[in-house]
Amino acid sequence: LVRGWTHLERQKGGIGLRGPGETQLETDRRLLGQRIKSLKKRLDKVRSQRDQGRRSRQRAGVPVVSLVGYTNVGKSTLFNRMTAADVYADDRLFATLDPTLRRLRLAETEPLIIADTVGFIRQLPHDLVESFSSTLEETRDASLLLHVVDAAALDRDELMKHVDDVLQQIGADELPQLIIYNKIDRLENVQPKIERDQQGKIRRIWLSAQTGEGLDLLRMALQEYFPEQLSAIESVN
Repeated sequence: LVRGWTHLERQKGGIGLRGPGETQLETDRRLLGQRIKSLKKRLDKVRSQRDQGRRSRQRAGVPVVSLVGYTNVGKSTLFNRMTAADVYADDRLFATLDPTLRRLRLAETEPLIIADTVGFIRQLPHDLVESFSSTLEETRDASLLLHVVDAAALDRDELMKHVDDVLQQIGADELPQLIIYNKIDRLENVQPKIERDQQGKIRRIWLSAQTGEGLDLLRMALQEYFPEQLSAIESVN
């Protein structure tokens, strides 16, 4: 603002009078201050509505599965494939800024809730954490994180470390994770597969959100991860 009105500061009048540049600057500051207050009130209302939605889902016992990962790894494309949604997906930073939630049905049971969230970056600044607090809260309150990774990225291990750092920063580092190696269509001789740990639990899934290869494995993994939920629903039905 100061630089924007310097051309009017030369038009100052007599001694003791304020010039038109100074007056315009004060007016703009006041209007911007009012705009900021209005936006903060709207954000508080949105945050309150989302808190109510999360509490309702928790009371209903519906698990929430949150997609997390470095920016531009294909989270929104995977989200659209899983839920038949039309969330905006683009090859750029922060294509997703607002959390989007959709129902996902597994084996004709009551659905899970899938949440698409903002992509993380290196050393996410505190101001951005505040700006994205609503979408990050969906991550912190999830039952399971699907950590989406660009399998074709040369620095994928480093990017995974950055995502884990951000999860720790927002208090979500203790939540269970499934690692989703996406974009296998960009790799040679890599087929969709599931990798398990020594206890037989699923830890990593290789798939392509772009082509749809391996999505059946991801659905199978989610069914396996929430057996109590599905069993309880099946017994009621």
